[in-house]
Amino acid sequence: MDARLAGQAPLPDHWHQSAITTQADLAPFITEDLDEARSRLTGLAQIWSIWLSSADDERLGRAGGAAWTLRQVTFHVASTYDADALGDLSTQ
Repeated sequence: MDARLAGQAPLPDHWHQSAITTQADLAPFITEDLDEARSRLTGLAQIWSIWLSSADDERLGRAGGAAWTLRQVTFHVASTYDADALGDLSTQ
């Protein structure tokens, strides 16, 4: 988002999504980790809110070659598809 708003090409994405499982995926996740994750995600949500409020409708809808528009990126990252598929894990 930063690169696109600054008129720069974003870096290539080398994330493997769910194609592999790493040792980090298997690490225990304790209450303190949850607190840290909530804190980081809340901060990230604020950054996205600031970014999006600074972009006008034309900029959000402008395509960058074959890349998605910023509006498409926003709807994609706002999706709760994965979380909905997992369900409520708070009691597990």
